[in-house]
Amino acid sequence: MISPVLLTPATFAPFGRVLQPGLGAVKRIRDGAVRLSQNPDFLDRDADAVDLALDFYDVAPHGAQLDAVQAERHPHSAQLFVPLAEARYLVVVWPMHPDAHARAFVGGPGQAVIYKPGIWHHGIVAIERQTPFASLLWRTRTGNDTEFFALPKPVVIDLEGPVQ
Repeated sequence: MISPVLLTPATFAPFGRVLQPGLGAVKRIRDGAVRLSQNPDFLDRDADAVDLALDFYDVAPHGAQLDAVQAERHPHSAQLFVPLAEARYLVVVWPMHPDAHARAFVGGPGQAVIYKPGIWHHGIVAIERQTPFASLLWRTRTGNDTEFFALPKPVVIDLEGPVQ
């Protein structure tokens, strides 16, 4: 069983980026009343990915554990997930190929996550309650945006244990 770790920019760097207020180029605007955090060029893509897609996911929570049976990746584009409610969520990635060891991270309110192009990952997982997410990625016009891989055996992730 895999125990998730806390999602931070440092822990997730090999797989993508964590966006949150105060990271990136930060400046004050509107006479100092607003702190703006900008993240230019945050959604990498290759030349085949030409159509920007905004999708919404309404994700039901899992129970005490996740039994992951499938992985996916987007070879032509990074993928951004932004929770639209104050909730914790689970991010699962594979450093190489999904027949190897997985890594799991728990993100929280105020954090968005971006998977690098080609990173194998599980679908976004709500932990405590139904959670809506917005997602951005670039799509190709040939329909080869997403690849799926059936895991040889389920990857079990503890959703109730302490986050390290």
